[in-house]
Amino acid sequence: MSRYTIVCRYYLWLYLLGILVVVLPLQAQQDYFHDSRVFGREKPFRVFLPNDYDSSQKKYPVIYYFHGNKGTHELNISGVADLVAKNDVILVAWNGRSVDNDIRPYNIGNHSNINYQVQFKDYFLEIVEHIDSHYRTLTDRSHRAVIGHSMGGIMSFFLAAKYPDRIGTAVNSKGSPEFFIGYPDNHTLYSVRYFFKYLHGVNIRFHNSTSGELVHLNNEVHRGAIREKGLNYEYNAYEGGHSLKSHEFEDAFNFVIKSFNEPSSKPKRWHHTDLYPEFDIWGYEVRSNLSEPGFIEMRGVTKGGMEIGTKKWQPLGRPIPGVTINVKTPSIYEPDTEYNLLDFNPAKGTNSLSKVRSDSSGKIVFSTNQDNHQIGIYKKGDPGEIVFLSHQVNDKDIFLDQDKTSDLRLQVLNRGGSTVKNLVVLLSTEHPGVTIENPEIILKEIASGEAIWLSEVFKVTASNPPVEDGSPFRIRFNLTFSTANDQLWQDEFDAPVFYDVLEFDNIGIDDGDTEIFGSGNGNNIAEPGETVMFYEITGMSKRLRVYYDDPYLDERLYDEMQPDKWGDGYTLSSLIRVSEDCPIGHQIRFLASYEVKDWKSIKRNVTWGTFSITVGGENK
Repeated sequence: MSRYTIVCRYYLWLYLLGILVVVLPLQAQQDYFHDSRVFGREKPFRVFLPNDYDSSQKKYPVIYYFHGNKGTHELNISGVADLVAKNDVILVAWNGRSVDNDIRPYNIGNHSNINYQVQFKDYFLEIVEHIDSHYRTLTDRSHRAVIGHSMGGIMSFFLAAKYPDRIGTAVNSKGSPEFFIGYPDNHTLYSVRYFFKYLHGVNIRFHNSTSGELVHLNNEVHRGAIREKGLNYEYNAYEGGHSLKSHEFEDAFNFVIKSFNEPSSKPKRWHHTDLYPEFDIWGYEVRSNLSEPGFIEMRGVTKGGMEIGTKKWQPLGRPIPGVTINVKTPSIYEPDTEYNLLDFNPAKGTNSLSKVRSDSSGKIVFSTNQDNHQIGIYKKGDPGEIVFLSHQVNDKDIFLDQDKTSDLRLQVLNRGGSTVKNLVVLLSTEHPGVTIENPEIILKEIASGEAIWLSEVFKVTASNPPVEDGSPFRIRFNLTFSTANDQLWQDEFDAPVFYDVLEFDNIGIDDGDTEIFGSGNGNNIAEPGETVMFYEITGMSKRLRVYYDDPYLDERLYDEMQPDKWGDGYTLSSLIRVSEDCPIGHQIRFLASYEVKDWKSIKRNVTWGTFSITVGGENK
């Protein structure tokens, strides 16, 4: 029985008693509780209904609002009820507190802020189910949106990237730029500036401010968004500080209403990364034994296959040893049919081809380990499908030279079922200061399952200056592969620039002498089998983040919070393990950086330099 039916019967009873009744509109805002299976207790929420909800039989789209730090479900922004009343929409404000007396919401933040096993990614699905079962809602992703402010802002983008198949629109108002998310004993750094490629197919809007604590860090977030080609993205920086004003909420609300009328479709090719060991996405079921911080990443997913593997961190973390990933596809293949399963490991250069049979519903099951694998799924005669594998610069490493023309060579794979002839490879970038002399190369032929290094090179000049903050510094290159018979594929990759910067000429090496970071014999020389941390020790010692392309090194990251007004923005330093089989006398050249932060404005100031070491010898 609806609220409207109950109220009408109440008025009828009063009328029969001869009591004069003045019928008033039902209150648009109501607070309720529901029994949460996830939390094992009642959870409150506030719901706003359109004026005609109780007098119609229509179904309505739903907006979920996520409050910020110290907030609750009691959304009291001026004008919210009027916005809902004027639009055919339901607005639900949830409660982000893990326990009632918590002030900090969502069980995210620094290590010490993650205290509960219960995850809000699970509660989101539960409250959506509750709202859809108790109200007349449109339940497709195109008519479901999230809006969040501050800590709720990062939650809105996090959930939209985790559930793009359930959320069609997301607005992040001045959100926290990066937090750890996950379980108390297993949580992972989620830096928003690196996660926009997982938001394709979602209409997204990001609000920044012109003053306040998060302006500069959120400038980094915005720069992470604009490097993504084809992203449905809007941005606005509002005069003033961190608070959410009514006109800013109205802009977010109107963006959502527009998106309901102009939804984005599911992308034909998509990416996903997940910090949880088990997840479902776009009909794919992924199960793994991941039991430590890190990500399972699916990249370039189409019916024809995907790249899949693990990353210790985003964007370019190492694989996580010992992980097994099991994948079940949606019902997109012919039932009970034999397919070829191509498995190419770019790091090891291995290539295997096996047979796999779809089940009676057209699903296919396969497994991989932690390494990045390019998986192709096809029958003989199916179209070819071209994907990027790797790049090399000047036939030596992955770094472009700054202010010099570099020879950029690409390796590509045909993970489809047919030979592709006369393939046009078009390279482009929107990165300022980067030019491509010859953006088009033609490959005469690439057979099914074949990986090829292009014989010709792209001539690329990178004149972009070093980034001065934590913005993504690698250059995003976009690839278009096409043929004369209208076959077309897209891909992308990032390439770093070895900046022409000053040498760090006063390098310290911790190989165990501090008994804090490095481990080794403590003689301040990097030797095989040791784990070392590098410092620039001119003036005050600064821990370094290093970048390299060397087969004898393996990196781990150390995170810390440098003092600032709010405690936002993580500083990452490199812990480098030198392989036991690294030859004595092996020379390694590093690009490196360190950062300091302003206390009040929380602005990262990054200093770049280079240095070299000789394994088993003195550093230079």
